[in-house]
Amino acid sequence: MPRRILFHPGFHKTGTSSMQHFLWSNRARLAGHADILLLRHLQAVARICMFYSHSQNALALTDIVEAMDQVLGAHLPTGSTADTLILSCEGLSGHLPGWPRVDSYAAAPVTAAYLTGYLAERFPRAEIQVVYSTRDPEPWLRSAWRHHLLSHRMVLDWPDFAALHAGAADLAGVAAEVAEALAPLPVFTLPLEDSQTHPQGPGGALLELLDLPDALRDSLVPVGHGNRGPDEATAARLLALNRARMPDAALQAEKARLVAETGTGGWQPR
Repeated sequence: MPRRILFHPGFHKTGTSSMQHFLWSNRARLAGHADILLLRHLQAVARICMFYSHSQNALALTDIVEAMDQVLGAHLPTGSTADTLILSCEGLSGHLPGWPRVDSYAAAPVTAAYLTGYLAERFPRAEIQVVYSTRDPEPWLRSAWRHHLLSHRMVLDWPDFAALHAGAADLAGVAAEVAEALAPLPVFTLPLEDSQTHPQGPGGALLELLDLPDALRDSLVPVGHGNRGPDEATAARLLALNRARMPDAALQAEKARLVAETGTGGWQPR
């Protein structure tokens, strides 16, 4: 049974991919100290949270208990001696704002309350820490815009997207709303502007919240800068593709070709 739970449910475009890649790459070194659950394990739970973010149908959240039971039964090692359980998945806060019918992180306080409530019931003696990675508004908006150009048929140019979703970019404000909803649970924020300066990158900064042995911490291997979004020129080409009249399958094929051509996404060794 974990004595501590580190719950990291977002936000998107704040170094989360780097953090999760770091955790997964170092999972063997962290074994015995921390069990790790990421999107690959939490897909069913994330789907519920994302559905709620655009439907606002609270009935959907009643399925979280069964979904989490299945996740823990399938992926929490039997007889684990780890004293920490880490859950890191931005989908647990819903869809990235800008997705169709999602214009804010209004779902985040609700889904966080459901999930921390579940964890408190399942592990009543565990200390739960909640952390949200954040980012300054303008670079977050730009990263979100580029992500949406790639992930679906979004046709908004940058000025229109920024004007429409500026209110969603106050991530520290959303984290404060979550903290109010979860009180007295501690809710921390980890700005990307700070975490990316850590010697081990954002993943190392996240693990500063844990009391790991110095030798273990020093042995953790950093990951390179990866999962890069499209640059300005590629974003312009993606926007043109989204605005073109072509079938969905053809559009996806063209986007895949462009991603391969420009080296968008993926991970580079550090």
